[in-house]
Amino acid sequence: MDAPLEEAEPQRRRDVGAVVRATSAAALGAGRFSASAVAASADSAVRILTRRVVAGAVVNPRPVPDAPTLARALADQPSPPTVGTATAAAMAARVASRLAPLRFLARRTPMWILAVAGPALYEAVSRGADELGLVASHLVLRARAAGVNVDPERVRRAAVQISCGRVVDPDVSPSDGSLALTWLRRAARSTLPFAATVGTGHPDRVAGEAARVPPEQLAARP
Repeated sequence: MDAPLEEAEPQRRRDVGAVVRATSAAALGAGRFSASAVAASADSAVRILTRRVVAGAVVNPRPVPDAPTLARALADQPSPPTVGTATAAAMAARVASRLAPLRFLARRTPMWILAVAGPALYEAVSRGADELGLVASHLVLRARAAGVNVDPERVRRAAVQISCGRVVDPDVSPSDGSLALTWLRRAARSTLPFAATVGTGHPDRVAGEAARVPPEQLAARP
């Protein structure tokens, strides 16, 4: 049974928070930036988030039936982000408190990682989840227009692969943790001067990749 609408957003915030904590803990705990450590640590939390986001897109897809519409939606600034600034700051404080035992590693940790272990990363993950929902919605709408009964897991795999810039093959389970790396780097860029956004870097490319996925690849298997 689907959760009531009023419970959906708090649940999503909890899922986003779990990804932020796992990503931050791995980045700080390594004492230096380790892409493989971050991806492995965040993989489970990201998979939970992506499954919930895609399940929502299957039940109630966003109105992005074609590539131009999807590209425009992806290009929009996060307005507002999934959480407001005050809420993001509160979440950042919780993350910092949970990572307190790792603070002694700060001297060996790149400053950009420390800078994004807070609101910037929270907003990047939130925006990334929103983008994943848009891509999944597009895939669902195109498949249904072609008379295909979609398999939510195959839609999720394709959406994650597209978001990570990987070759799309719904038969292959992607590394969900790779999304955490994408979001972490996006958060880092957003902290640089004159780069106050965590929006999609290449909306046309993402939309084009989504539009090229054959609908039959998303079909539920007997």
